[in-house]
Amino acid sequence: MGLRQKILDSRLYRDFIQRKATGPLRTYYDVPPADPERSVMETEFIALDLETTGLDPKKDEIVSLGWVIIRQLSVDFSSCEHILVRPTKELSESSVVVHRIFDSDVADAPSIEAALEHLLPQMAGRVLLSHHAPIELGFLGQACKQFFGAPLQIPTVDTLVLALRDIRRSGETMKSGALRLDTLRRNHNLPPFRAHNALSDAIAASGLFLAQIAKRDPKGELELDRILR
Repeated sequence: MGLRQKILDSRLYRDFIQRKATGPLRTYYDVPPADPERSVMETEFIALDLETTGLDPKKDEIVSLGWVIIRQLSVDFSSCEHILVRPTKELSESSVVVHRIFDSDVADAPSIEAALEHLLPQMAGRVLLSHHAPIELGFLGQACKQFFGAPLQIPTVDTLVLALRDIRRSGETMKSGALRLDTLRRNHNLPPFRAHNALSDAIAASGLFLAQIAKRDPKGELELDRILR
C-alpha cells in the first residue's frame, strides 16, 4: 500500500470527510468502521459489484449494483440485492453488449442517488469485498461526492489483490488472464457463473474470497488487517 492510500484509509482522513458528508453518507460515517485487528471470522463483509457504462467514474455511470453479506465466513444469501439504476444519458451500444442492460430496463429504475440511499446503510460498519475494487471505489466515491458532499472511505478487501499476492508468494510466472475472476474460481475448483451481472459477480467474488481465506487460514483466525488491500 502506497503512502497516498495509507492517508486516504486513515482515521484522520475519515474524520475530515465525515464533517463534509451530508445525508445518508453522514449517517454511514456515524457507524464506526470495522476493526482491522479483529479476525476475519468476526468481521462482516459486503461483496459488491457494479455494472457501468464505461470505466471512467468522471464521465461514465452506474447502471446496476448487486451485493450480498458475508457473516462468520458464510454467504448470507437472504441478504442478496440487485438494483438497476437509471442513467442520465442513453446507453451506448458498446456498454449494452457487455452488461445486457437496455434503456427499456432502466427507464423506470431509481436514480443513483436513491440507490445509494439504500446501499450506504448496508455498507456501514462492514468491509467492502470486490474483485478489482478500484472500479467500485471509484464510481461509488464519485457518486458520493456528487450527491452527499464527500468521498467514500471503507475498509476494502480485493480478491484480485489476494490472488496477486498468492502468485508472487509462490514464485509462479504470471500468465495472461490469471487474475480474471472466472480463471481464479476455476483454479479454486469453484463452479462457473454468469458474468457481467452485478449480483452474480458479487456472489462469485464472495465464493472466491472464502476459498482464498480457507487456503490461508481454515479457522478464520487471521486478522482482517492481513488481507486488506
